[in-house]
Amino acid sequence: MLHLSSILGLAKFLGFGILSISALENGSRHFFYIYGYFSVFGIVLSLFAQMDAYSRLQNYKLAKDLFFERGFQKRVANLFARSHCQREAIKIAAIDLGIIDELNSYYASLGYRWFHLIPDIVFHNHRILFTWKFWKKTLFETTYKSKYFAW
Repeated sequence: MLHLSSILGLAKFLGFGILSISALENGSRHFFYIYGYFSVFGIVLSLFAQMDAYSRLQNYKLAKDLFFERGFQKRVANLFARSHCQREAIKIAAIDLGIIDELNSYYASLGYRWFHLIPDIVFHNHRILFTWKFWKKTLFETTYKSKYFAW
């Protein structure tokens, strides 16, 4: 899904970029700014999607190592229950290790369903979106080298 967002963002960047340049050549500065805004939005969307995908890959590798070491533990599942994207990354690790049923039943007992997309913390503290800590965990996850699996 994130890679599809990147492709659509790049298409938006190219499409509105061409319209923006064409508007500038025709002397329409107003449309140049409007199309330019949408063009920049497209490239920013692509960059954010790729950074999020990379961060979820790091979550996947860490979760897979932790589950491999310790088996299914609620503490490990809670580490990655913050957002839908993290839960999806850990579910892929659980599928690889054959513990997906335990993980799904645990997340269901916490009340998570397929439509819970927004991170939990946003409902409790709206200002969290403006903190470096939130964006670091969302888009700038540190690189994790797997101990047990070849990457």
